Amino acid sequence: MTSLFTWLYNILWWIVSSVIIFRIVRATHFLIRSIWAHFFSTLLDLKPYQDSWTVVTGCTNGIVAYIEELAKTRGIRKFYLIGRNPEKLNQINNEMSSRYNCDIKTAIFDFEKDDLDRVIDLPGFRDLEVGILKKIGNLVELPTGIGSKIVKVNLLSCIKMLELILPGMAKRDKGIIVNIASFMGWRPFPYMSTYPATKAAITFYTDTLVDEFKHTNLKIQCLIPALVATKIVSYNSKDADGLFVVKPTTFARQAVALCNLASFWLFKQFVPLVILGVHKQRVDEYQSRKEQ
Repeated sequence: MTSLFTWLYNILWWIVSSVIIFRIVRATHFLIRSIWAHFFSTLLDLKPYQDSWTVVTGCTNGIVAYIEELAKTRGIRKFYLIGRNPEKLNQINNEMSSRYNCDIKTAIFDFEKDDLDRVIDLPGFRDLEVGILKKIGNLVELPTGIGSKIVKVNLLSCIKMLELILPGMAKRDKGIIVNIASFMGWRPFPYMSTYPATKAAITFYTDTLVDEFKHTNLKIQCLIPALVATKIVSYNSKDADGLFVVKPTTFARQAVALCNLASFWLFKQFVPLVILGVHKQRVDEYQSRKEQ
């Protein structure tokens, strides 16, 4: 009996030790990758994509800051913008054209309500040679059917755009795909159950594509921001403290400059303890103001 107990104890000790060592090694690996990406890696050369079109879906403050950073610091001048707000699209068109002499094409499309199969029929879309696909998902607040709508806007729209654009990139063996997930996809988040699920799916989906196309010249990445001071998360610039909440321009500058962001296991443990707590407090305050 004693020998059996010793044997089981040794097996348990070996399993626990192996898991701990694996976690430490994995966290160290990703930490080193993140440090390397932030301080030592060279910028991805975007000159081969300057004559191609950059397709952008969504017109939030964060996405506007991102494309402005691409134009200002990386020389990207051709944008095909897809959004549901004509006034917002015209505003971006005017600003980008006047400030950076960009060539802008716009198309009206609502990823929540419109048939996703109609994307291919947008004006001039079939003839585009797409160099960069930028996808950002929005949280849609509606009283009924919110879950299915979030899945359609955040996840299905991303997959549909990839289905339309990725084959052409693969044929040319050149292209960049940037998906936007969220740190909320690392842990279930109360009051926003569907939103983190879609962001987690985008992260896994992107990781799969990275592996599938790792032997090609396609660059596929998934940006995982924390809290960015935009209207969609009820933050504004005065709430940006530079640590837990950053300004859209700050996020865009870092995202465009790094072009390779890596998450690591240790940070995933940090998220629910600190950052999610910060956001939950903000959500509670927002709900209290609405009730008043």
